[in-house]
Amino acid sequence: MTGDPESGFVEAAFDIIRRVIYVLALVAGLAVLVMIGVTMTDVVLRIFNIGIVGAYDIVRIAGVIAISCGLPYVTAVKGHIAIEFFYQNLNRAGRIAVDTLFRLSALTLFGLLIYKNIDYGLSLLASGEVMPTTQIPVFWIPFLISFNLVLVLLAVFYHLIRPGKEMIKP
Repeated sequence: MTGDPESGFVEAAFDIIRRVIYVLALVAGLAVLVMIGVTMTDVVLRIFNIGIVGAYDIVRIAGVIAISCGLPYVTAVKGHIAIEFFYQNLNRAGRIAVDTLFRLSALTLFGLLIYKNIDYGLSLLASGEVMPTTQIPVFWIPFLISFNLVLVLLAVFYHLIRPGKEMIKP
């Protein structure tokens, strides 16, 4: 890091983003535990002809939370599956060019997904859509996905401006 105030601001912003990503990774882990707990409890209670009302709804919501909140962390640590056999045949300049192209494509794709999820969330809010059994409103789910996709987008941008570095060390 240089003495440039702008560089210090950027690093401070990325540090805040890292902290948010860590918190969301914990939320993702807790959501997985909720899925396990609700499913196990529901199965055991069904032995006694009792079930958890809305177990399916709860597990569905927890699944969305787990996946969407875990995605920024996986992106930040570069935990996605890499296509190594494709890169092996390229020289360093070719790898950088292909990696840059992939990251620019990802920025475009995630930007579009963010827009579409916000649009969908607004339509769910307007319609008053709820989960079938628990009657939990669902408009917030696309907004949560959009928020996490913004963090994914920021992690991809970080990797674009700092090739070869993880935003977060695994």
